[in-house]
Amino acid sequence: MNKLIVGALIAVVMLSLFTGYMLLKPTAQPTRIEIAGVILTVEFAKTPADQQKGLSGRASLPVDHGMLFIFDHEATWSFWMHEMQFPLDIIWFNSTRQVVFMQQDLQPCGAGQCPVYTPSVSALYVLEVNAGFAHIHNVTLGTTFAFAN
Repeated sequence: MNKLIVGALIAVVMLSLFTGYMLLKPTAQPTRIEIAGVILTVEFAKTPADQQKGLSGRASLPVDHGMLFIFDHEATWSFWMHEMQFPLDIIWFNSTRQVVFMQQDLQPCGAGQCPVYTPSVSALYVLEVNAGFAHIHNVTLGTTFAFAN
């Protein structure tokens, strides 16, 4: 009986340690992508919590940075500018990393309702960058990105 209790306690401790590690481990390091001849350092938004938060609450984004949302399947993923403090270009990519939809110069929304931006086609990746990036670098439908690391 004592061995059973000790075994159960060890299992609980191991599970607690694993859970604590998963909650406290550092997030994935930023990586680099190349799009339209430009290298961007991107943070990943892979989990639903990261995807919901996105870049909201930040004061700014460095010029050569972005956030890359990576979904587990292609769909018409919707975005909005809730709690954003600076304008963005949002670029949707399919599974072959080709631009399939874009919304440019999206402004932060005020205290009222925020518009929701939904692509007309399915996407697997979505990139948020500073407003003007797509125009300055001539990003168009069909432009691709590649991981630079």
